[in-house]
Parts: sequence; structure tokens; C-alpha cells
Amino acid sequence: MKLRKLLQCPILMMFGILCMAGLIGYLCKKDTLFSQMENRYLEKRPRISVQGLLDATYMRDFETYTNEQIPLRDILINLKAFSERVLLKNENNGIVLGADGYLFEKVLTKNPQLNKNEKILETFLKEQERPIYVAIAPNACEVMKEYVPAGIVRVNQEQEIRDFYQRIESDHVKTVDLLSPLRESSILQKYYRTDHHWTSEGAYVAYTELCRVLQETPVALTELEPEEVPDFYGTLYAKYKGGLLPPDTILRYDIPIKSLTIQSEKHDTLYDRSKDKVYDKYASFLYGNPGMSTISAQNAGNGRTLIVFKDSYANCLIPFLTYQYDTIIVVDLRYHKDNVSDLLKNNPTADILLLYNFSHLSDDNHFYRILEK
Repeated sequence: MKLRKLLQCPILMMFGILCMAGLIGYLCKKDTLFSQMENRYLEKRPRISVQGLLDATYMRDFETYTNEQIPLRDILINLKAFSERVLLKNENNGIVLGADGYLFEKVLTKNPQLNKNEKILETFLKEQERPIYVAIAPNACEVMKEYVPAGIVRVNQEQEIRDFYQRIESDHVKTVDLLSPLRESSILQKYYRTDHHWTSEGAYVAYTELCRVLQETPVALTELEPEEVPDFYGTLYAKYKGGLLPPDTILRYDIPIKSLTIQSEKHDTLYDRSKDKVYDKYASFLYGNPGMSTISAQNAGNGRTLIVFKDSYANCLIPFLTYQYDTIIVVDLRYHKDNVSDLLKNNPTADILLLYNFSHLSDDNHFYRILEK
């Protein structure tokens, strides 16, 4: 009995020291806004509100905040990944290794946020009378099922997208089926192996299907000058951190424009090539994800305007659309702070495109901004 007490005391003391060190770390450490290793923005400290306390969203957000702002987070993530490799596991941090070196997010259940976001978009679509095109991009796990490890239960994206399309289709709302063209395409790599985005080739397949719905002729890839960015490791690899997987290569097409304006800053190219030297090389497309940017193109010559509400999947597809529209206004609701209604009033003849990948539609909580007056 005495021996047991002697053994327990050091363990209890060590546990207490670790808890105290963690608390001091939380109090002294400044919040990390962006994780370079995970290639994403981390949760900010949530604001207390009556509604948040009543519906428990405050506690859920605060739990996420404390998990993401824990001191020595990067070291702990690497230690966990190392232990998984030692145990010869093909899964880490919700990422699984599939065939041919492809990484996939392990999503086992449907996020309740999906229904909320779909209802918001349904309300928005009913309020509009102009031509609107809706394109929901399936993720790699749905398009490339044969590469996903056996036994992984997935959300049926095909059925979810089809049901959503059936509810929103109308005289002025046209939906774009991207799943069938992507599955049937013979291109070698539709999605990156180490990243959650589709490749430029995959985006081009989606673009050609969108052009079919638009009744437009797509630009041929043979007319465009390609450029490669090697040694790309994406968001899935940043989470997985397991095994010596080969890097991806980003392929871009040098498409001429008049200007790309972000706030008051103008650029003469669609790509921020300074990002080719950092971890997040995909951020070179359209200079990442600013709240709003405007592309003045020179390829269509028809005076038409398109407003695109999008996530980062759209960033490598939008350059192709400069051959269908002279002006493209790109809006990312995660970072756009102004009222959408003002933007729509100022561009009454513009077409609208909603272009999101299924995971973003399922998880993001910023869609409410599209209804703000």
C-alpha cells in the first residue's frame, strides 16, 4: 500500500505540473492566427453571447479554440504522427492513405451544418430573378472511390448533391452536374494526391461542363501556355504527416488579363508567383482567398459580368471563365465583410455562379452572409 502511494505521488505531481504549465502557456501565449504546417487559419477566441450560451455553440467553439491554440501544438502533432508511423498505421488526424499514394479525409457522418447552408442558399436563390448557375464539386473520395481504402464509410455526396439540385432548379436557376464528367474523364490526375483540391486539369473538366450549361464554347487547353510548380505538399499531407509520399506538381495556364483588383491594389496577372516558394503553393491561384476581387479580362469581348460566390476550389477554374466574361467579381463569404445586397444592386445585369466543393458546403458557417442586407 505504501509502495503504491509512493508510486502515485510522482505521477500526480507530474500531472499537476503539466496542467499548470498548460494553463500558464494558455495565459501567456499569443493566439496563432495561421498554421503554416496545417496550411489553414486556426480558431479565434469566440465571443460570448446569450444565443451562443443557450444553443451551446459558444462552448463548442471554445473547445475548438483551446484545442487549436494549445502550446507546442506543432510539436505534439508531429509526435502523434511519428507514433502512428511506428505502429504502421495508414491513418492520422482523420486522414487515410489510399491507393497510389492518394490521401483522403475520413468523413463518416453527415454534418448538420449542410442542411443549414442549403436552406440559406435556397432562400437566396428564391430572392433572385437573374440567371444563376449552381455547381457543387464532389470531393476526390466520391469521384475516385476505387482509390479509397476498403471499410471507410463515407457520406453519399452524389445523393446529397442530386437532392439539393432537385430542390433548387427553376427557370432562372441552372444546376451543373460535375460528378459524371469527372468520373468519365480520361485525364490522368483529377485531384492532388496530397491536397484536398482538384487539379487544374480536373477544374478544366468542370469548366467545360459549365460552358455546356452556359451554351458557350470553352477555350481549348492547346491554346494556353502551361507552367509547372513542382514539390507541392498540400493540406491533407500537412495533417497526415505519415510516410514518405511523393510531392504533387501544380499546373497553371498563363491566361492574359487586363487587371486583377483586390481592394485598391491592382495586379497584371491571375497568379501570385511569390507563393511558389512557400508551403501553400496553391495560394498562388487568384492570390489566395481575399474577401472580394475583380478580374478585368480581355478574352471574351462581350461586356458580360459574372459574380462568383466560391471557396478555394474555384480559384483554379475561374481563370478559364475569362473567355466567357469580360468582368468577373469573385466573392469569398468567409472574408467578405460588406453586404452582398449592395454588390448585387450595383451589378443588376450580372450572372451569378455559386461554385463550392461539397466539404465546404457541409462544414462552413459563413453562408449566412449571402443574405445580409
